[in-house]
Amino acid sequence: MKIGMPTLIELDTLEDNVMLRAELGLDFLEINMNFPQYQLDKLDVNELNDLQKRFGIFFTFHLAEDIDIGHLNRNIRNVYVNEVINILKLMQQVNSRVLNMHMSQGIYVTLPNKKVYIYDKYKSEYLHNITEFMSVVSEHINDSNQSVFIENTGIGDIDYVHESIKMMLKSDNFKLTWDIGHDHSSGLRDRTFLEENIELIEHYHVHDAIGKTNHLTLFDGEVDIEKFITLAKTSKSTVVFETKTAEALRESVKRYRSL
Repeated sequence: MKIGMPTLIELDTLEDNVMLRAELGLDFLEINMNFPQYQLDKLDVNELNDLQKRFGIFFTFHLAEDIDIGHLNRNIRNVYVNEVINILKLMQQVNSRVLNMHMSQGIYVTLPNKKVYIYDKYKSEYLHNITEFMSVVSEHINDSNQSVFIENTGIGDIDYVHESIKMMLKSDNFKLTWDIGHDHSSGLRDRTFLEENIELIEHYHVHDAIGKTNHLTLFDGEVDIEKFITLAKTSKSTVVFETKTAEALRESVKRYRSL
């Protein structure tokens, strides 16, 4: 099991985050591509490789959460798909194996008595787009050691989302991330599916939660942290301690090491 941290919003540079990782003795850093300084045009392959060499670490990547691979507008969807492919190309240059992504449930139309989700209404088109994305990504990854990891966000039991994830998991290039805080705060909406596909889970986002509040310091909430640490160790997974502040991260690492 390898333990890492996310890039934090309170630390402005990649090197600042790497230095905190070094202070805590963690194995890797997950780069959050929602932040402006971690966009593709801002990331430098030479800098990434230099940091890995100097500090003996590796990087994983977290796609921007507004990327929507099933978008019904072809031009918009192509931009998203090309972004993913270009990120995978960058990752190959720095020998990064893990690309984490969220699924999107899309937009909905509010009727007097219900909400109608566009992707549900036009499910065949949506699933066709997902199939295209899966094919393009699989062709690019080919025989490399990369994988795209689909993270649970509490929407995996929605019919069209559930079906799209199952489709992608038919490819060896797609696996699952178990975000245990999201799982708890969603009322375990994704739990059955995750447990049924436990052999495909090789990446964990570990943070505590109380009710719908998550990203808490480890052992401050209601999640059975030790259970998931054991699962991650058994599968030799990568684990991100996904608390969002340096203070919470320091305390989480301290508590983990006192187990």
